[in-house]
Amino acid sequence: MSTESQPESATEPGPLLSVTDLVKRFPVKRDSLFGRVKGYVHAVEGVSFQVAKGETLGLVGESGCGKSTTGRAVLQLHKPTSGSVRFDGRELTTMSTADLRAVRRDMQIVFQDPYASLDPRWTINEIIAEPFHIHKVGERKEIDGRVQELLRLVGLNPEHRNRYGHEFSGGQRQRVGIARALALNPRLLILDEPVSALDVSVQAGVVNLLEDLQDQLGLAYVFIAHDLSVVRHISDRVAVMYLGKIVEIGARDDIYARAQHPYTVALLSAAPEPDPGVINAADDRIILTGDVPSPIDPPSGCHFRTRCWKAQDRCATEAPALVDRGAGHPVACHFPVEDVEREVQAAKEHRATSDEAVFAASASGSAGPGDPPADIGLTGGGAD
Repeated sequence: MSTESQPESATEPGPLLSVTDLVKRFPVKRDSLFGRVKGYVHAVEGVSFQVAKGETLGLVGESGCGKSTTGRAVLQLHKPTSGSVRFDGRELTTMSTADLRAVRRDMQIVFQDPYASLDPRWTINEIIAEPFHIHKVGERKEIDGRVQELLRLVGLNPEHRNRYGHEFSGGQRQRVGIARALALNPRLLILDEPVSALDVSVQAGVVNLLEDLQDQLGLAYVFIAHDLSVVRHISDRVAVMYLGKIVEIGARDDIYARAQHPYTVALLSAAPEPDPGVINAADDRIILTGDVPSPIDPPSGCHFRTRCWKAQDRCATEAPALVDRGAGHPVACHFPVEDVEREVQAAKEHRATSDEAVFAASASGSAGPGDPPADIGLTGGGAD
């Protein structure tokens, strides 16, 4: 049975995946009767990155920052509002449904929830065999043999192929999802938080499996996660997202050792250290003020300015470009971090000042219990 990928493009060698100025906005309707649109959720705003063959790009950020939407927009599961997605030199956003289905043999996704991503009415054999039937690849006997081969590849017993999903543990179900994604020999996998729903004791096994499969099959990964330690372990490069935008991107070691964006520095300071001898003290952590602004009405200029201790007037009027500012990797910040220890102290002082302002406003009665805190921004309140 032939499950070879589509022929490679005849164009000059380049990245396997190239995303440029990707935008995805979801309409917010005023009512369901007439479907009037009152606004848009700015889920992804101008995201650009590349992934080379055999490379892993880690995509990290808080919940709701647009990581999963970016992954699904790359696969055209969410049709982008604008921007370009090129896979092996072929533009996906303008492809017909038939052409896109053919390309999807080379691009697959592993979903976050191993419980919801498997049909409870189907056996594992039927689930893994489904891609072959959709793409009309192979006869029944060949497909059965391939299913058994895939189960062995992901560390499961082929004799269990006629069981149902509820008869497997969470880690085993995720391995089934990985086997299904590998059925047609793809070249790129979008891994949408593949271990976040699993027990810590099971996560390492799945991550190690993904690394082994990458070595064996030459796969490229877009690894979406919020666990910084897992991303550091598996990624070659890391992109940090905040409120729909990439704020910093670079080689893994550069990001973890020489982060320049205040948001990246705050994220890294909050990550627990596995070495008891160097556990981050509370005084070394940056606690951001305020909440993440609404993606329906994001702040003007820099989206992070309403929580940033370094924000100045320029941040409210000019969106910073994602460019190299001297650290060897691109960062979207007008005033990048140079000395982390000094920034930790500055962030603490900013928070203390903000807390005092909130208490003063509450004492004077100018802020009600339902009002937003006064420390939301340095150049105006809330989302503009």
